[in-house]
Amino acid sequence: MTALAASTERVLEGHATPAQEGSFLYLPFEMPAGVGRLDVCYEYSDAIGSDPHLTGGNTVDIGLFDQRGIAFMEAGFRGWSGSARREFFVAPAAATPGYLPGPLTPGTWHIFLGLYKVAPRGCDYRVTLRFSPAEGVGDPAALSAALPLRRDAPGFAPRPDGWYRGELHCHTHHSDGDSSPGEVIEAARALGLDFLAITDHNTLSHLIELAAMDTPDLILIPGFEVTTYRGHWNVWGDRGWIDFRTLTPELMAETIQRARARGYLTSCNHPRPYGPPWEFAEVTGSHCLEVWNGPWALFNAVSLAYYERRLNAGERLVAVGGSDAHRLRGGAAEVARVGAPATWIYCPGPPSAAALLDALRAGHAFVSEGAAGPRLTMRCGPAMMGDVVPRPPDDRLTLAVRVVGGAGLSLEVRGAPGSLLRYPVTGQDEVITMTLDVSGTAYVRAQLVSGVDGDLLHALTNPIYLG
Repeated sequence: MTALAASTERVLEGHATPAQEGSFLYLPFEMPAGVGRLDVCYEYSDAIGSDPHLTGGNTVDIGLFDQRGIAFMEAGFRGWSGSARREFFVAPAAATPGYLPGPLTPGTWHIFLGLYKVAPRGCDYRVTLRFSPAEGVGDPAALSAALPLRRDAPGFAPRPDGWYRGELHCHTHHSDGDSSPGEVIEAARALGLDFLAITDHNTLSHLIELAAMDTPDLILIPGFEVTTYRGHWNVWGDRGWIDFRTLTPELMAETIQRARARGYLTSCNHPRPYGPPWEFAEVTGSHCLEVWNGPWALFNAVSLAYYERRLNAGERLVAVGGSDAHRLRGGAAEVARVGAPATWIYCPGPPSAAALLDALRAGHAFVSEGAAGPRLTMRCGPAMMGDVVPRPPDDRLTLAVRVVGGAGLSLEVRGAPGSLLRYPVTGQDEVITMTLDVSGTAYVRAQLVSGVDGDLLHALTNPIYLG
């Protein structure tokens, strides 16, 4: 094959119909030999934003597969920017955030368009590819390494009580955020967080940038958000890209199981209106459920009710929270903020990203409204949240609940029937011991509430289960 001698362009264009809404369109093209940089720009008719409230126009996402192919869950994926960018580039040693730098190997590549919204009159699209010749050094042999799931944390001082607070769900400019990973790290440091998981949408590129950062005072947990047109879910770990082209409940369920089989810790995200919602209610199998996403008032009560229905159906799911923050530059008007809510994880041994995920998988965690919010823990003898205890012969279970920073709030303990106890908190560091009738429930959990109906949450624990 003759090497590329001068820059060339190719245009891919066509029309999508309303019947194609919610599906993917693949546009093949040939990558010539000797290309040192691929630039892509695209446009489409009647463009509107991706906000679910906006209708009547088109929202078209874009991504890239290389010569390794487009088969489901295969390794040809090279990046995705949703509808956040109108142009991007890929080169051997650099790429637009959201895309993976690496070899531009000759062969059949694909642009793929996600037809998120299609107007009643359809969508005309035009994609322009520009191939620039390589100069000097040839392509690297492999893609850059991503942030690993480390089993040590050099320089990180363990907490005497074994509790660590952090952020499990936020975004940067590697997807649709406004800030770099470094800026998000600085925001986490300013809050005194112990761990941080940046979970950009459908890409691994942020993990390549994070792999080069030295953060001895902050444990970085690798992860990303698998963002589908039927619901979002997080994966935490370092086991490669997980496909988001899941348009049926059967394929969604299969993909979650494949992620788990690889070793990922998985979470169903924000199952509530405008989350966007989790449309496949029949699809279960995730380890965790994000019951608290951003400010509590933003329909998180719907997520918590969904979580309770799953518990009442006999599932054992870890409740987690995350800010889902996308922007650091919005000022006072910005609703979602890093670390609000914060998830606290109990890790009694040496802390590391892997150890924290192991503890979270066990349910040894609670969620508070912010990094400086109240702390809430629950024990039954030596057992703690996430553990299973034998059912008492008389169905009378004794619990000890510790509340720190919750004076003026109410402690509520809940089970399958609903509220089992409501108790006013008066001290700033108070241990409340109680014995409850648990004959009608397979779990108990605690939360700190305020408001006339106790509908404003400030913290919640994971359940203790009855075996």
